[in-house]
Amino acid sequence: MAISAAAAPAPEWAFPGIGAANRRPEPRASEVVRLPGAPAIFHRSEFDGRQAIDWFPNAHPLAPEAVLHAKGNGFYPCGYCHLPDGRGRPENARLQGLPAEYIIEQVEAFASGTRRAAVPYIPTSLMAEAAHAIQPADLKAAAAYFSQFEPQSHTQIVETATIPAATAWHFVYRFDRSGHEALGQRIIEGPVDGERFELRDPETRYIAYVPEGAVARGRVIAEHGASGGPACVSCHGQALVGIAGASPSFLARQLTDFRSETRRDPDAAPMQAVAALLTDAQIIDAAAFVGSRRPWTRAEMRKMMNKESAPPEHHR
Repeated sequence: MAISAAAAPAPEWAFPGIGAANRRPEPRASEVVRLPGAPAIFHRSEFDGRQAIDWFPNAHPLAPEAVLHAKGNGFYPCGYCHLPDGRGRPENARLQGLPAEYIIEQVEAFASGTRRAAVPYIPTSLMAEAAHAIQPADLKAAAAYFSQFEPQSHTQIVETATIPAATAWHFVYRFDRSGHEALGQRIIEGPVDGERFELRDPETRYIAYVPEGAVARGRVIAEHGASGGPACVSCHGQALVGIAGASPSFLARQLTDFRSETRRDPDAAPMQAVAALLTDAQIIDAAAFVGSRRPWTRAEMRKMMNKESAPPEHHR
């Protein structure tokens, strides 16, 4: 009996964990840590999730306390995982430019359990813990702060059949160019420089290896739909507002979560319906294309939101 796309198991490659065999020896807590070109310095003990690692404090507006420091019994301030300007990393969301109301809504969904991962995934679990801990006033301040940034993209999409040997590591992949392996039907994304990634350098660049032809096939899905479903542009517009230029592995996880209906946050129903029609291969193609696009802008977001909130023509 054929299995429907909606009932398909979550692809393991989209949810990389921590490779215990690849952990470094535990450094001394007093070790001084520096990032070339950065004015700030840290001690290794400060990489404990109690504060954001803000290498370039003068490169962004003054951030709310909840973005930079854990408060009370809370753990992991927003800026530790999503970085101090909200640009995010492949294992989590880019918050830059998202409407403050949407950010608040999503955090509340994590807290309520209506937004979960399709399989147990530590970054999602940590997000749920943070969502439970944050106070409403702090959430409101953090959401307003992240919404003021222009979205950025830091991932290069590379179509290929063969990739450097890849190992799951800290929720991304680490590459060993002394060996190679077949990519198959996967998206394998990881940092160009693993050390800078470990240091939580906001300028870390990433490579996402995708199957040959994925971007072109994904364009068809985005512009015309798949399996009779609506096109991405029918809701997100030609600029693919809210998603263009995001990490392709993050996008693939979200489509998988919608497809499994573990992501049931407010207004998720339309995306559940779309994702239910997608095979794993189509999820890869759509994520590759959307991730390859230039990031949408705040102006494009405002234009789309204004269009959605405008009354019907015959009521004007």
